[in-house]
Amino acid sequence: MLLTKNKFKINYLLYVLLIFFCSTSFKYLLAENIYIGVASNFLKPIKLLKENFENINNCEIFISIGSSGSLYTQIINGAPLDIFLSADQDLPQKLEKTSKAILGTRFTYATGKLVVYSTKQFLFKQSFPQFLTSNKISYIGIGKTEYVPYGRAAKQVLKSLNLFKEISSKLVFSKSVNQVFLMSYFGNLDLGFISLADFVSNNKKGKIWEIPQNLYSPIKQDAILLKNGKKKNNAILFLKFLSSKNTQEKLKKFGYTYD
Repeated sequence: MLLTKNKFKINYLLYVLLIFFCSTSFKYLLAENIYIGVASNFLKPIKLLKENFENINNCEIFISIGSSGSLYTQIINGAPLDIFLSADQDLPQKLEKTSKAILGTRFTYATGKLVVYSTKQFLFKQSFPQFLTSNKISYIGIGKTEYVPYGRAAKQVLKSLNLFKEISSKLVFSKSVNQVFLMSYFGNLDLGFISLADFVSNNKKGKIWEIPQNLYSPIKQDAILLKNGKKKNNAILFLKFLSSKNTQEKLKKFGYTYD
């Protein structure tokens, strides 16, 4: 009789564990995880949005960070991403002309701002753009113009000031605008052309100089739904979440603007 009771307890325990495993696995299978390629200037904001979205939806967001150009190349080559958050409009527009993206889903989720940044105290009392030609300046960081929208904007600024050729020997080209910020932050560069969001999102060490908007085109950052995300409800929900007024208000705190 004792053996029968023990056998019953073991069978019951196995039954409970099986039910738990099946229900947990079924819930996991039902979850529509989404994969988002994100421009490096949007690193801190996307982490906040990821947490907020996951708290109210049954999914997990996986993020791939990089320059817009490198992410675009990955998408063209078949990277299994559901959404692309670029730092410009050009690359999402190019994707619209391919089978990789869903026509009609592109929108501007933020407008970025370019600033000059330094942690070198000897520059703190200097003025933009006069210090760009100073003999005390050896290294000025910008993003690679072929990959990084903020790098292209920096080149526009320097050309508008007729300084690009004059200071070209001082320019250090980085693979992302976030890398420009980090190199400036740790003192490897005298100056860096960075996203205001990178400065606002991190320890505000150093100083920034505003750049007049008439020196470069507005940095409109577009999002687009990719082919892999077309049948994922959570991917579509995330884009609606990203375009909401509530989200826009949160992103203003990171230095982004809206029309």
